[in-house]
Amino acid sequence: MSALSRKLGQLLAKSPVSIELLPGDGSEWLAEDMPEESNPHAPFLLMEGNLGVPRKLAYKAYLESVPAFRRSRTVLHAYLRVTPATGPSLDLVSAEDVADILDSSSVLLLVNPAHQSALNARKGLLTLGALDATRELRFASSLLTLHEGAKQSVLWHHRRWLLRRIYSLVSSSCGETPSRSSDIPGSLAGDGEDSLCGLGLDSDVLSTEFAIVQRACEIYPRNYHAWAHRYLCAEALATALRGDTGPGLMDAWQQERDRIRQWIERHVSDYSAMQYACHLEDLDRGLAASGEPITAVPAGHTQEKIPEERESVVEHAWTLVQAYPSHKSLWLYLRGALRPQFSPAALRLGSATSDRVRDGARALAERFLSDGSADHGGSVSPGEHALVRRHAARFLAWLSWQEGKLKLHGREGAVREIMAGGGEPRQGDAPYSFVSSV
Repeated sequence: MSALSRKLGQLLAKSPVSIELLPGDGSEWLAEDMPEESNPHAPFLLMEGNLGVPRKLAYKAYLESVPAFRRSRTVLHAYLRVTPATGPSLDLVSAEDVADILDSSSVLLLVNPAHQSALNARKGLLTLGALDATRELRFASSLLTLHEGAKQSVLWHHRRWLLRRIYSLVSSSCGETPSRSSDIPGSLAGDGEDSLCGLGLDSDVLSTEFAIVQRACEIYPRNYHAWAHRYLCAEALATALRGDTGPGLMDAWQQERDRIRQWIERHVSDYSAMQYACHLEDLDRGLAASGEPITAVPAGHTQEKIPEERESVVEHAWTLVQAYPSHKSLWLYLRGALRPQFSPAALRLGSATSDRVRDGARALAERFLSDGSADHGGSVSPGEHALVRRHAARFLAWLSWQEGKLKLHGREGAVREIMAGGGEPRQGDAPYSFVSSV
């Protein structure tokens, strides 16, 4: 490997707090007569754990690392094929080969965080014992601070693979939740089960995962794979709460519920976050329905108080719809909060709060259809009246379908009728077909 690639690989091995590809080749901040001690990492920047890599130099190092990676990977595969019956042995791999694989694969993943061959090579080193899984987890955290890294499904999958290697299995199944119809297979040791359920993850580990996901979603908005990882972490936390738990798990659960609502208030168009909030509500209701004790209740909370708080997601969605009615995502959030949890055949809302919100939302939608403003003054601009009317009509059509008052067989028929009539469809009208986007 070249000196440039080796130096970059060694800097990446430090697992920086963040990594950023900077424009240019670094000449903007590197003077010819600059003493080396002023920036010992030149032509790269490493300040307070944050690594800056000039984009042109990153691409150059990538091209230089490809031949070294191919050669060292071939050597690694040969070692893995000839391992004795007792399993892979680090004694078969030279220190030079290990260094080449680590440095070259780090550079490849910097430029292409979805480089599956590089990730597989690092998994091979983990199998041989030449790479520590905790160290690799920190390296994965660094890659997830890249704009291109935060969105890569294989990188999130690699992270879960590492978590399953680091933390032992303490429970054989996830149990029944509203989103899971059967138990998880007994072993999570293999790569085929992409789940975190049943692992001995404590509150600090889960809080770290939630924080990494939140940062990734700030770096790359509408990050489906990050939200999927966050849900798997929440599912693992809910599973841990079903049995004997540490003192911080319930605090972590409540903090995550509060954190996601704060995120939604700052990102009122992020429907992925709203869907996740509804998933959390499903998991929370699953905990209550399981009948299993929830230990480690934080100060100020009791078993009797928690069910009352569970309805706050409905009120939260309702408050945001009133404040920002022109955002379609918020109307969908309200629908998700009001939807039946355990019986899709009928609307079965379990509290006076849900009934009050449903009636208030119905009245608000009908007022929007009648005058376009619903007496909300500046909350709806003149140019948004048609858009808000459409959102209101879709909500009323969905509500009527949920209550069994409407059978839908065409996508827009019921919506057009509601918009024209200023309210719910008339009883006895011809049925329409329901499509989930209505």
